[in-house]
Amino acid sequence: MIIDLFRQGLEPREIIYYLIIILFALMLSFSIHEYMHAAVAVWLGDPTPKNMGRLTLNPIAHLDPAGTFLLLVAGFGWGKPVMYNPTNLHRFKSSRLMNIMVHLAGVTGNFILGYFAYVLYLLFSGLAIKLPGMAIAFTALGDAFSYTYAFSMMLLAFNLLPIPPLDGFHVLQECLPYRVRQSEGYRKFERVSPMILMVVFLASTFTSIPILSSLVSWIETPFTFIITILAMPFYFLFSFIGL
Repeated sequence: MIIDLFRQGLEPREIIYYLIIILFALMLSFSIHEYMHAAVAVWLGDPTPKNMGRLTLNPIAHLDPAGTFLLLVAGFGWGKPVMYNPTNLHRFKSSRLMNIMVHLAGVTGNFILGYFAYVLYLLFSGLAIKLPGMAIAFTALGDAFSYTYAFSMMLLAFNLLPIPPLDGFHVLQECLPYRVRQSEGYRKFERVSPMILMVVFLASTFTSIPILSSLVSWIETPFTFIITILAMPFYFLFSFIGL
């Protein structure tokens, strides 16, 4: 991402401006994602995330230094995963249901954040035109929430990929028969599976075939459509009041 900013030939102040906005969007998107994992696990009965200091919106608790650096530089990275103990989950009878709820909590948080970020983008973009005296401030806020919407939706779609160790894979894993998950072949697959994601990323980076971005875009499309529909009342409201 940073490399792309330099490639665009922007002035130093413009690079700093967009870097601040990108950092804001990344920290908010990752924090909501990981916090939701922790909150749902704690609600279901496991105190592990709370004891590890993950039941917080403080981005410092959720950002992985190496993953954040790579995301800023190369557009590929990760946050610090929330650890939980499945044996402590007891709110419902089905352990599989509770595990799926924990794994889907992060992307659910990103969907909610994406929705509100989109609405705020519409609001501040309208205010920037309506109030020219404060156009700079409202434009900056509009840009911040526009990037937050984009990153949050990208994070949602990326984590739904059925590739280990992403949330989509863990949800799929919970649907597998118990005997398959306990087989030696499956255990070997789990040990080497993180390499699959790296191979997909490298293949997308060093070839002309946008494998990863195409998959993410395909998964993201229905969610962006739903958010657009849900935001229509605000769009009409802002238009009605002249924003």
